[in-house]
Amino acid sequence: LKDWRAVAEIVRTSVGAMFAFWAFVLLGIERFLYGYIYHFPESFKKLCDGPLKEVLKWDDGLYWLVAKHLGVVIKVFQFGVIGYDLLICRSFGLASPSLLVLGVVVLVAGQVLNVSVFNAIGAMGVYYGTQLGYTVPWCNGFPYNTPISDPQYWGVVLCVWGMYICLCGPGAEGQVVRHFLIPVLETFWYVCSMKLLEDTKNGGTALRAMGLKRRDA
Repeated sequence: LKDWRAVAEIVRTSVGAMFAFWAFVLLGIERFLYGYIYHFPESFKKLCDGPLKEVLKWDDGLYWLVAKHLGVVIKVFQFGVIGYDLLICRSFGLASPSLLVLGVVVLVAGQVLNVSVFNAIGAMGVYYGTQLGYTVPWCNGFPYNTPISDPQYWGVVLCVWGMYICLCGPGAEGQVVRHFLIPVLETFWYVCSMKLLEDTKNGGTALRAMGLKRRDA
């Protein structure tokens, strides 16, 4: 019996490690897509004029709409990972009242940031309209008049954390690290986007060091 328990524990650990690996990979795909559009907008436009020309045609010739719809498609990976983690990998359970209130507050704060960004600069601004050559009016109002850098990305991070806090039920006892694995991975990837993948200085330096971008670009 002890041997079987040991085998079961090894299997459980292996499955958990495999899930963590694939979650890390799948959650990063969207970040690299947006990093590519941010740093190589002309290359993305050529891609739209070539292999993705039917998508561009369907999007009325608007490159930013292609970026938006590609992002929507790739969201399947993000939602799939979160859905699998919350609905299949564990038993459903709500957190204690105090944690539930905290989770709702965090979730609402994230949604406020998300909605405010879209209201401030529109979908064209969110989906790299400036980088792709469109005129996006500069916004000095909320949420860009707060100390929060990249409010839309932090809004997403807060939404994910809020959701997981709300669902930190009895089944999460003794498994706090496992329960919050996906929020930690999401935070990692979004911070990577803000500080590297979609950062002109840091990202540009890294790309030039790898020979992927010209020194004068």
